[in-house]
Amino acid sequence: MSSPNASAISFAEEPAMAWSGDFASPALTTASSPASGRAFASIELYRSVDSAWREWAALAPDAMGSAYQTPGFVGAWMANAAAPDGLAPLIVAARDAHGRMVALLPLSLRSRFGVTTASFAGGSHSNYNMPLIRSDALDGFTAEECARLLEEAGAAAGVDLFALENQPETWQGAANPFALLSGQPSPAPAFCGPLSPDVEEYFSRLFSTKTRSKQRRKMRRFEEIGAARIYRAETRQERQKLLDAFLAQKGRQFAERGIADVFARPGVRDFLAEAAGLNGAAPAMDIYGFDLDGETIAVTGGFGANGRYSNMIISITSGEHSKYSPGEMLLNFLVEDLILRGFHTFDLGVGVAGYKLSYCPNEETLRDVFFPVTAKGRAAGAAAAALRAAKSWAKNDERVYAVIEKLRALKSRSARPASDGSAD
Repeated sequence: MSSPNASAISFAEEPAMAWSGDFASPALTTASSPASGRAFASIELYRSVDSAWREWAALAPDAMGSAYQTPGFVGAWMANAAAPDGLAPLIVAARDAHGRMVALLPLSLRSRFGVTTASFAGGSHSNYNMPLIRSDALDGFTAEECARLLEEAGAAAGVDLFALENQPETWQGAANPFALLSGQPSPAPAFCGPLSPDVEEYFSRLFSTKTRSKQRRKMRRFEEIGAARIYRAETRQERQKLLDAFLAQKGRQFAERGIADVFARPGVRDFLAEAAGLNGAAPAMDIYGFDLDGETIAVTGGFGANGRYSNMIISITSGEHSKYSPGEMLLNFLVEDLILRGFHTFDLGVGVAGYKLSYCPNEETLRDVFFPVTAKGRAAGAAAAALRAAKSWAKNDERVYAVIEKLRALKSRSARPASDGSAD
């Protein structure tokens, strides 16, 4: 029997998406009273991005959430990279008593070993994961209400476990209520920093006079070598050129480190191509490049939303020009362009790297939440939490991580073809 305090749950009328399991057939239950003080009165579940796109796009500009929760990013990822990885979309929309959308969780479903897990869409390409919550509704989403939303949506959609990883504790000064649920620190933090209204003020705040002088000398060196051009791609041809260069540079970098190329996985290149607007649609992702005599020696790109720019990709050449820091020159151009375009915050995503601290000095704590809905989910969640904790330990223990890097280097060298003794 349905609880009298449960929310009304409905499924959007739309074609079914490819999925190995089935959504449960929920009984429609009584909606919460507007006077109950609850954060939402009903839930609607969507099985495709397109079916929720219009309201989703309207919610995003006035909601807590990152560029990784916008329909442009999620739609491109879902359309290309999700299905080859065995994932199907589940978009959870929470509505108030008047039917207005107050929150949206862009999720992907995976069924493995009899356990159905819902995770934030975007996979490893999303640096920040969280729900979109309308700004004026944030206060209503207590930890109890977040749990109620997951419990009701999970029961309706047949979800055993919500694996909600890499959630920022706060976002743009507001607490992320879903990070208040019982969880643990993510294996690595993320890094961001405020931009300034004035370009020179920004650089003088972050870099010493000596460092700025050194950067200018590096740029002059590039200009002495050849025709240097740093730019934001505006045409389809430029975007294609830079994306191709990024994939080639990143592929070499992963091979040298003995790491599997995540961008070579099925559907990922098509995801980036669609995000970059190479399929005819408006680009959701900006791409910047540094060309020297027509050769692309550095590439970076990302997504902007609500005044914050999230950089997602970056690569540099492995050739002789790398010694003059083309990536640094490109990032200088990027932040200058972002300031001129009116952005107020810049982030370089998850993971510790020296260059990140130069531009993004603020460390952002991320949390993993494994929220079970069923007994199977409790067992799977405990295992997943233990694996993430082990990864955190390995990444944060310098001796262990050094061993891992050495093993990767050995793997890379052993995979290289033997030299035939001829000169290049």
